[in-house]
Amino acid sequence: MKINYTMFGTGLTGGVRVLLEIANRLVERGHEVTITSLGSENDHKWFPLKAKIIYVKIPKYVLGIRYRLKKYLKNDWFDSYPQFEIKKLTDTIPEDIDINVATFCFTAYPVFTSEKGISFYHMQHYEPLFFDDLFLKKLAEGTYYLPLNKISNSIWLHNIMKEKYGAETPIVNPAIDHNVFYPKEVEKDSDKLRVVAFGKQTRWKGFPELLEAMEIVMKHRNDVELIVYGVKRPTYESKVPYTFIQGPSDEELAKLYSSADVVVSASWYESFPLPPIEAMACGAPVVTTRYGTEDYAFHEQNALVVPPKDPKALAEAILRLLNDEDLREHFRKEGPRTAKQFRWDKTVDKVEKLFKEALRGKM
Repeated sequence: MKINYTMFGTGLTGGVRVLLEIANRLVERGHEVTITSLGSENDHKWFPLKAKIIYVKIPKYVLGIRYRLKKYLKNDWFDSYPQFEIKKLTDTIPEDIDINVATFCFTAYPVFTSEKGISFYHMQHYEPLFFDDLFLKKLAEGTYYLPLNKISNSIWLHNIMKEKYGAETPIVNPAIDHNVFYPKEVEKDSDKLRVVAFGKQTRWKGFPELLEAMEIVMKHRNDVELIVYGVKRPTYESKVPYTFIQGPSDEELAKLYSSADVVVSASWYESFPLPPIEAMACGAPVVTTRYGTEDYAFHEQNALVVPPKDPKALAEAILRLLNDEDLREHFRKEGPRTAKQFRWDKTVDKVEKLFKEALRGKM
């Protein structure tokens, strides 16, 4: 098959990683895969991509206009408004393709209007939640009414599509690399109990709630250290000390997870987030929030699951694990068992089957 993925960018994010992993494995299976994306040729250098990639560069005069609008009108949504980019992406999508996959709300319209190949929408979140601006929120919501073959990446997203739009979407869960993410022997340089978390400035990622929860934790115990990792250090004021590790490699991240006594995810909502399942694969006891973790995080079976936006509940769960070595050991055994179910060959089998069925006219 000739398959094109239309992307809004190829910088390092969990969602982009999932799509590039799938693209690589489709190439390995003999398919001709192209990625058409906004950006520049250095954007994906963090990933060993095997698919062909075509970048749509944004002219400097467009960037200049967007900068001035943002500066003088003080409205951040101009920084995201993709009208020009949508048209360029539409024109740049290859002509001779069998399958054309949208991957974000702003790429759903180019895929639909291009009329090139059979159109899919590989959805990785409920994207109206990303935007405060009403125009962009409605723009994102409108993509769910487009006649595209939609794929949900989680039970949570599948249920939203069914309840809000009456769409019965197949679920294709992401996976992790089990050659990297598995329990490792790590010597800690501290005797303190270690709490590890992903840190990002994006508000719905819940970093302020994590800091508030850790303030409670450290009032109860003075033998705890917080290690935060991410692409860029968040700027939120913190009343608790923490060490920030910038841009760890997958191997470094697996070692960090393996050294943890608790790994915490405090997001308000996710759709199959990778950090908790990566941590579970490494044998780390996990505390995570609902929503979007329903596919793999089962309360008191392999993790502790708490409501989002509730620092007190988050702190209580962290303290419960820190205080209960037997429960931590139970999760260290159950986490890897759960994670082993999420393999890339299984994910790509489902994607390949959906594409082939669409070509045979079964969708």
